[in-house]
Amino acid sequence: MEGARANIFILPRKHGKATEVEMRFHDLHEAPKGTAFVLWAVSPDNQFQKLGQIVNINKDRNEAGIKSETNFDDFGLLLTTENVLAPSATIIAPSGKRVGVITITP
Repeated sequence: MEGARANIFILPRKHGKATEVEMRFHDLHEAPKGTAFVLWAVSPDNQFQKLGQIVNINKDRNEAGIKSETNFDDFGLLLTTENVLAPSATIIAPSGKRVGVITITP
């Protein structure tokens, strides 16, 4: 991840509980073979919600993005590399290498 940058946009919904999360990566290098970058929302009581994963990147600009939403009232973000050879239904909590931790503070 050296040299990579990311912009994170967090948009609470006016009606309802969901919060939109968008993460745009710039100058991103490919994940190690057989893995993908996975973005997680993490609640204060250590519940995890998979927000999305980066499968492909634009090779010319090395850019990618994840856009999702979470119903957690309070959360942080965690970026890991996960084995993409495992069925996606089995990836319900991070088990791969921690790449980045994003703490959201008011």
